[in-house]
Amino acid sequence: MATVIGLNLRAALGSVPPLLPPITDELGLSSTTQGMLTSVAILFTGLCAPLGQKLGAWIGPERATSVMLGTLAVGCSIRLVANHTWIFLLSSAVAGVGMGGATALLPSLIAHHVPKIRGFAMGLYSTGLAMGVAVAAWIAVPTDAWLGGWKPALALWGLIALVTLALWLCATPRLRRAHPSREVTGLVVNHHLPWHSRTAWWVTWYTTAAMIIGFSGLAWVTPLYVELGVPDQRAAGYFVTFQVVQLAGMLTLPWLTDYTRDRRPLLALVLVSSALGIACLLIDPLGLVWPAMCLFGTGAGGGSTLALVLLVDVASSQADAARLSGMVMLVAYVAGAFAPVLLGVLHDLTGGFTAGYSVILALILGVLVTIPAFRPDRRLENPALESPASVSISSE
Repeated sequence: MATVIGLNLRAALGSVPPLLPPITDELGLSSTTQGMLTSVAILFTGLCAPLGQKLGAWIGPERATSVMLGTLAVGCSIRLVANHTWIFLLSSAVAGVGMGGATALLPSLIAHHVPKIRGFAMGLYSTGLAMGVAVAAWIAVPTDAWLGGWKPALALWGLIALVTLALWLCATPRLRRAHPSREVTGLVVNHHLPWHSRTAWWVTWYTTAAMIIGFSGLAWVTPLYVELGVPDQRAAGYFVTFQVVQLAGMLTLPWLTDYTRDRRPLLALVLVSSALGIACLLIDPLGLVWPAMCLFGTGAGGGSTLALVLLVDVASSQADAARLSGMVMLVAYVAGAFAPVLLGVLHDLTGGFTAGYSVILALILGVLVTIPAFRPDRRLENPALESPASVSISSE
């Protein structure tokens, strides 16, 4: 079920880049504003990650996930009437609220319900994220022609989110029966975000870099090749390759974490892969398109999934995983939201993508030198269970 939810949580982002030409023609967008169409959704994803965590603590993560899927459906549906730029940005913000809340909840749900195969389960969930982007990008142009415009093509994902919500509501009672509420005596659950934890900041640092790397590719791979004279559908095909290659990294690398304790070799591997892919884009984007998409995709996909594995690695309880997720997603997605805008601004200033991707490459090299900090014995300081009392900790 996590894979199905993951399909929805990035489709609202992946469906936009292939349709930027008709959107830009109708709304009259600059490169900077084009970047904002993606960045606003990412920004609200980050800002509302703590909202998902808090709502999960109040009504239970399963019910909170239902609320967030409904919010996502509304956000995507608003695009049907996006006759002005501000309406499109509003739809991106509402969709971002739903994506952020659900994104903060899913890692703790996975760690709670399938703790013995959490690495593999995180891989399946991340695969759903990448598949959602890839499918949305691949069908965007054909759906535009089939439904008679980019607005219904984008709003279609609102209907798909509603169907996913219905499936989730059917699955929730079974999840509660499999993991009923239990009473824990002598403990109080701390739901505050772990701002004072050094470990939390290390995980946030890596995740932020992974988001910036991934979102820079998500927003600008297709426009890069369109600008180079590649037909729209072929440029979308390159982007789909970028996303599909991510699937292999998302499935294989997290699976390996179920059998290893030290994450540092894998973390370094995905960063080097991203660096080589971006170097191909800078040297010869047309001649090296396939190694660029494969290396960049492997690094971006593997990096984002390993970030989720790090998150549950350092958490000792579902409450810890949820509050750490809220903090990490808040910082990482807010920072990641500026990556598409930054590349758009640098494109407007320089007339190309070289400056923007050079900045991303420099960031990757900066993260590489900090990999030794992610030692296997790191655990979240200030655990969620702190002081005497009697509370009910529920799997809801």
